[in-house]
Formats: sequence, structure tokens, C-alpha cells
Amino acid sequence: MEINVEFNNEKKVLCEKIIRDINAVFLKDADLSSFEIIPKETNCNKSPVVHVEHNLGLESWCARHVYDHAHRTLITHRRQTTQQQLRTLQQQQQSDALAKYLNVALLINPDVTTFWHIRRQLVQKNRLTINKELQFSALVLSMKPKSNEAFAYRRWLYSFQSADAIDWPHEISICERAADRCASNYHAWSHRQWVLQNAPCLLQSELMRTEKFMRKHISDYSSYHYRQALLLRAYELGYHAAEEQPSCLLQLLAEYELTAADADESAEEAVLQLLLPDFKRSSVSAQRLRSFLYCCNVAASDVRLCVEQRTIYGHRDCFELHRRAALKFIVEQSVRLLIGVARSGMTSSSSSLYLPPLPPQSDYEAHPFLIAVRRVESRLGEKHKRWCQIHLNFGQQQAETEEPEQEQEQEEEDTS
Repeated sequence: MEINVEFNNEKKVLCEKIIRDINAVFLKDADLSSFEIIPKETNCNKSPVVHVEHNLGLESWCARHVYDHAHRTLITHRRQTTQQQLRTLQQQQQSDALAKYLNVALLINPDVTTFWHIRRQLVQKNRLTINKELQFSALVLSMKPKSNEAFAYRRWLYSFQSADAIDWPHEISICERAADRCASNYHAWSHRQWVLQNAPCLLQSELMRTEKFMRKHISDYSSYHYRQALLLRAYELGYHAAEEQPSCLLQLLAEYELTAADADESAEEAVLQLLLPDFKRSSVSAQRLRSFLYCCNVAASDVRLCVEQRTIYGHRDCFELHRRAALKFIVEQSVRLLIGVARSGMTSSSSSLYLPPLPPQSDYEAHPFLIAVRRVESRLGEKHKRWCQIHLNFGQQQAETEEPEQEQEQEEEDTS
């Protein structure tokens, strides 16, 4: 029993020393950028805390023991009465000791909501600064890029700051680094959507950055899904790039065997003639029309990108799914602009970008683009054909064309 007590005391002393060493690194280096658990099974009689060029590491042989010690200390604090907890938070020395254990525990295991809640209490008592906490949560994300608690903590910290004071591009870079380190990082991409909602000024840069990410991470569908949300957000806000011609959209229409009647027309006029026949420009604002052309051109560029990626890397589900989503965007917005605007009675003075629901049984026969899409896409197999019937509302027209064929086949069978 005495041997066990002595061993436990030695382990406690060692854990305290390691925690002090980690805390010393935090005090010494204000620009820590990453944390890692270094695989090492045995103690080499030296400090297991490694600090090299703003990078912090902890040898794996002691990680469990250090975490257990910090965990017990924090749980003991949590089990205290409310008044005892309040006194601890109000006293600078004790709150600093509490933060020391929190740093270690959350770096090793950031999925404990209770520990993040204690940090929130320390921030509210002004024992921890917001800037330092943003740096710490980024350090946690360098170790565990999928930590939902760390992203939620960052959003909570930003609630104390005005949107103008936040470095949104830096927040995007943190999301991108987390997504780059871990595929299908739902929490990172969700946080990135939150950033976009608060900083729509990043739309242009995001369109460029997401395309680069998609080319690099060809099988990460999370980036494709974010791209779809980004495109829809751009159209909702009426975003468009100045003086950009819809060249990709014109190329896509050519692949559907559609060409403008007048070869001398500009690319913009040719696209409008094919996508929106008999469309009156006075029915919508110029901003919305430019946004329609720009966003559809981006979607057409994504269709081409998916085809190129499939040619290089072979068949991947993400290529086909994103191609369908991009095509669906072009079809939906074209139909809404033709039918929805007419029904909503919008005028050129309208600044709203109201998007009426896609009619379930629209008369598409007078729309050359939709006829061409239905004809070409139906050649890509029964599975894709069913998708077109469900999501592009081509089912009714196809059913009408299939019924006479079925009746003719039945008559031939009866005759024979």
C-alpha cells in the first residue's frame, strides 16, 4: 500500500511538472500555431514537452496520465458548490491554475463540453481574453480538425465582437486548413457557411478558393456541397462580377446543340436568346439579370470541371452529383425567371431577388434549352433519366411521349 501511495505521488508530481512545462510554453510563445501528440512509448529521462518554431508537441507515453490528472482536477472544481466555483473564478491565481489544466485537457481531448463551458465562465469573468481564446481554439483545431466544440466556441467568442472588427479571411483560412487536414469535415464547412452568412463580401474570393480546393481534393464532396450553397447565396444576393462574359454557359449550350440565330450577337445576347426565349428585360432588374448570367456561367463552368475531372481520374460519384446540382441550378433559375417572374408580377424597379418555387407541371415544350437538356440527358442511362424526371420536372413530358409508344406496342401485340 505504501509503495502504491508513493508511486501515485510521484506520478502526480510528474504530471504537475509536465503541465507547468506546457503552461510555460503558452506564456513564452504567443504565436503557437499547432499541437501534436508525438508517438513515443518510453520515457527518455527528459521533458516530454517539445517546442519547436511555434509548434507544440507532447510525447504519447505521458498523454494519458497528464490528461487523467487534469481531468480529475477539473471535475473536482465542477463538483464544488456554485459559491465555491464563483470564488475560484474571481481569484486571479486560482483561475490561472484552472486555465492551465483546461489547456492541457482540451488539447488532448477537445470533445468535453464541460471543459469548454468552464472556459466560457472564465471569459465572462475577464480571466481569459478573447484574442487568446481564439488562438487557443485554433491550436485545438490543428490537433483535431473535426472538433465541433472548438468551432462552436469560436462562434460564441465572436458574438462579443462587431462584424467589422472580425478578420473574416483569417477565419476562412482556419476552416480551409481544417478541411485540408481531414476529409469530409462537416463541422469546418458548416462553420465556413456561417462565416459567409456574416461576410458576404468574401463571395468572389470564395468562388476562386473553392474551385482550387475541389481540384485538389477530388473526392471530398463536402467542398462540392459548399460550392452549391455558395452559388445559391451569390444569386440570392444578386452578386455578379463586372463585365464578365458568359463564355462557359455559351459553350455548355453548344454541347446541347444550341446556337444563336444571329452569329453576330454578343455572348450575353446569345445566351439570353437561348435560355430565356421571348423574355422581356423590363420584367426584372438589371442587377438580377446580370446575377443570373454570372451564376449560371459559374454553374456551367462547374459542369465542365466535373467532366474534366472524370476524364482525368475516372468515374467518381462526387463528379456526377455535382454536375447534376450545377445543371439543376441552371434549369431551375431559367424556369423561375421565365415563369415565376411573370406570375409574381415583378417589374424592373424591383430590388428583391424573390425566387418563386419551381412549378411542378410547367409547359417546357416552348423552351428550347429544356427540350435539348431532356433529349441529351436521357441518353446517359436509366438512372440519370429517373433523376431528371424527379429533380428537373421532366417526368410529365416524358410520360406523355412514352404513353403513345406503349399504346402502339400494345396494338402491335394484339394484332399479332
